[in-house]
Amino acid sequence: MLRVADRQQVGHLKLPSGNHIVDFDWIGDRQLLVSLGVNFAADEPAVATGELAKVDVDGSNFKVVYGGAGFRNTEGARALRKQFYYGRAFLVDPLFDDPEHVAIQTRKWVSSDRQPDLIMRLNVNTSVLTEIARSPEPGSQTHFLLDGKGQVRYAVTRRNTFKTKTWQRADDNQAWQPLEIEGEHPPVPLVFSADGRSVFEEAYDFGPTTCLVEHVLETQERRALACDPNADLFNVYRSFDRNRTPIAAVFSAGRPEVRFLDNDHPHRALQRELLAAFPGKQVVPSSVSRDGSVALLYVYDDRSPGDYYLFHPASKKADYFAAVGEWLDPELMGERRPFSLKSRDGTPLWGYLTLPHGREPKNLPLVVNPHGGPFGIRDKWAFDREAQLLASRGYAVLQVNFRGSEGYGTGFIDAGKKAWGTTMIDDITDAVRWSIGQGFADQQRICIYGTSYGGYAAVMSAIREPELYRCVIAAAGVYDLQLLKKESDIADTKPGLEYLDEAIGSTREEQIAQSPISHLDRLKAPVFIIHGKDDERTPVSQAKALRAELIKRKHPYEWLVKDGEGHGFVDTHNRIEQYTKIFAFLEQYIGTSAAVPSAVAATPGSTPR
Repeated sequence: MLRVADRQQVGHLKLPSGNHIVDFDWIGDRQLLVSLGVNFAADEPAVATGELAKVDVDGSNFKVVYGGAGFRNTEGARALRKQFYYGRAFLVDPLFDDPEHVAIQTRKWVSSDRQPDLIMRLNVNTSVLTEIARSPEPGSQTHFLLDGKGQVRYAVTRRNTFKTKTWQRADDNQAWQPLEIEGEHPPVPLVFSADGRSVFEEAYDFGPTTCLVEHVLETQERRALACDPNADLFNVYRSFDRNRTPIAAVFSAGRPEVRFLDNDHPHRALQRELLAAFPGKQVVPSSVSRDGSVALLYVYDDRSPGDYYLFHPASKKADYFAAVGEWLDPELMGERRPFSLKSRDGTPLWGYLTLPHGREPKNLPLVVNPHGGPFGIRDKWAFDREAQLLASRGYAVLQVNFRGSEGYGTGFIDAGKKAWGTTMIDDITDAVRWSIGQGFADQQRICIYGTSYGGYAAVMSAIREPELYRCVIAAAGVYDLQLLKKESDIADTKPGLEYLDEAIGSTREEQIAQSPISHLDRLKAPVFIIHGKDDERTPVSQAKALRAELIKRKHPYEWLVKDGEGHGFVDTHNRIEQYTKIFAFLEQYIGTSAAVPSAVAATPGSTPR
């Protein structure tokens, strides 16, 4: 906790090992409500457990007020065992005009699939819950929206993958009324208009990508306020007052682009001035005080993790407050250059090439870095710690948003389903060949490195294109899809199994065909296998299966498996060891001392270093 006046720390909150704050919101002038979670992987955000706690700004008086008792046996959960209701919850509205209560969304942890999502008023002092609204369609996943008066008036329900409905009502005392908005891809309600007559939302009404849409409730008219033919809505800039009226939409096929809305809100001009004051950067209002007198701005670009400024709309003054990574010098970081190309079948692709600082961007050793996920994840124009780390060692880093990535419409995501080892790999290959054709990459010095699905993509890419890659680094990867379906924690639930069937294929034949382990006879490049022994998402059996097949073929490999690590290394010493060995591995095969053009520099059957 930092004091605004002098930026001095005035308190901190220390949670038990393995616990994290997933999110937090102000619920008073000196009090926060925090959502608790656990971290399963170093490079992934913590997962909310459903527990809510209040805490004073100096870190004192920490108290779990909603225990999430069905998830784990925490002290807060045990303390609330006698509460008549428990489940998972998250904040939907701080109810600033009611200092003792907040509005939360929750659902009971029971076996019935007819259990409704609820909006409840939670007393943050006593933990007493009072129902405000329940889903108009029990058993569905429901997205509620409250108006400026705290009334729950809008809801979108998803009963299954292909069935959604939108509902409205006049106030909390009225019944829900269905609207003529149905389909596979529901709108995402964002905020009510200041007068309560419209809802602003992200929706697919007007094309293959999402737009910022205004839904006028009285007439049911739906207006497209901002769209981009190539990219989904990325962000919405809102006014600095309590109404939080949308004033601009942001789209990001490559670099984020701000589109100002056609309205006369005075803060529209303010946001324009802020962007002009920080040329080349993104200026995001991350939070605003209750009275609108001060806002916290997050200012970032591709060479800096970002800085925070305190902005006073009345005086138009922005004062530096804090840096995310003040020890980093942006002048020494590499440029993260957006690029676009047409894939072999004509589909537009976008990505980023991080170039090492101080080196001519020509004939560079290249590390291809496919992202994990693979669905609902994308690479973005922002500071990327791993890409910058590799660039600092002299490597160009290529990241392409292959099909299956989010941000380019559901059709782009759907095109990656059951195409893990085919279309998605082709997209990566096409981007690599583009970088060679543009003169950025030395075609004799290319390695590929990824984590999770990225580890899968690294091995499969080197199988599909054995002459293209000099080495492969695969961390927490998937190599046998049949084994994944048997052992991954994804397969522990019915929705998880349905996801795997949809993502990788439901038949044995499909899974074998898409498994790298089925095609290792084509592999030429040496492989560095990295895995956590306690990984539940991609169990260490994946790494062991790959190693066994490489040994059988006397194929060169290197091995780093760590006890106590999950889906990505968390321990600092283990991470240092991981990157130290990655740098040595890359140096051997594509570094300044590497011998080229041999695809495999190690003796067959040996383990490098």
